[in-house]
Amino acid sequence: MSVTTLALAVGAYLSLIFALALLVDRRPRSSSMLIPQSWIYALSIAVYCTSWTFYGSVGRSAASGLGFIPVYIGPLLVFIFAQPFLRKLIAVSKTQHLTSITGLIAARYGKRQLLAGLVTLIAVLGVVPYIALQLKAVASTFELLSATSGTLIPIERNLSLHNDTAFFVALLMGFFVIAFGTRRIDATEQHRGMVAAIAFESVVKLLAFLLVGVFVTYQLYDGFGDVLLRAQARPELAPLLDLGQSLRDPSFWSLTALSALVIFCLPRQFQVTVVENTDPAHLRQAAWIFPAYLVAINLFVLPIAMAGLMQAPGFGGNPDNFVLTLPLGAGQGWIALVVLIGGLAAATGMIIVETIALSTMISNDLV
Repeated sequence: MSVTTLALAVGAYLSLIFALALLVDRRPRSSSMLIPQSWIYALSIAVYCTSWTFYGSVGRSAASGLGFIPVYIGPLLVFIFAQPFLRKLIAVSKTQHLTSITGLIAARYGKRQLLAGLVTLIAVLGVVPYIALQLKAVASTFELLSATSGTLIPIERNLSLHNDTAFFVALLMGFFVIAFGTRRIDATEQHRGMVAAIAFESVVKLLAFLLVGVFVTYQLYDGFGDVLLRAQARPELAPLLDLGQSLRDPSFWSLTALSALVIFCLPRQFQVTVVENTDPAHLRQAAWIFPAYLVAINLFVLPIAMAGLMQAPGFGGNPDNFVLTLPLGAGQGWIALVVLIGGLAAATGMIIVETIALSTMISNDLV
């Protein structure tokens, strides 16, 4: 595809996000929304699903079969079975006027500023590389679509400022965060425009991934059964479909426990789940909407991974790119363009919320 076409598509999508956030921000708080606030809240929590979910889950599945599942089992269990804990967490945070996970931890131990600064430093060191990963995913997708060889492997090009996709996406996300996240003095005030934009992006990335999944499973193959049976017939792929082997792996359960903690310990998850919560009753809706979302966005991960591995010789070999290269290899450029937008939604949603959370932590606990 031409760089111009891709740039216009990306620009149009980002403009839509800006317009949506601006529209919601300017609406009176008392005015009713087209979509119930409880749904917007629940969908905003799906910022948990980043570009790692959109691309990396398929890559992990290609390497370990069902090994991608624990990352989503933990959050699912938390929202279904730990509702009392989440309600208590929100209640304490509102009472103490907490605006970040560092504030919560510091308040728990006598509001010690040194502890808050230490936690902030750990969060920054841990999260900044993850933000960089989102930008890399967007840039890699853009490069793959705009310049490919016959085997759908990105062409190495000399990178300069004018064609550095990641730089311009980062710049635009910076403007967004300033405009809709950090321009207010009161850090405890909810960012309605930002939350609405994140909820919308959650829908976009889900629909984009489902589109690819349906195409691969029901157009390239004859359904789930056909894909999995063909993979099962290959000796090198059969072990990847062994659920028992995955369950016997200690890392399966350690990842499940870790991901359960991540759902409220990651700065961005604390931001959307706790800080941006306007009504504790919304948790009741989120208790089934968010788990259903996690199931839906992972429904086609295994079929896409197996399909990519069965056709890998023609697709370069990076399993993280299967979501993109399978439709490209089938000549479905428009689906690949939808994948670009879906991956962009997954990446920018994480960048927006994470940088708002980090900026609050750095301002309060370091500066």
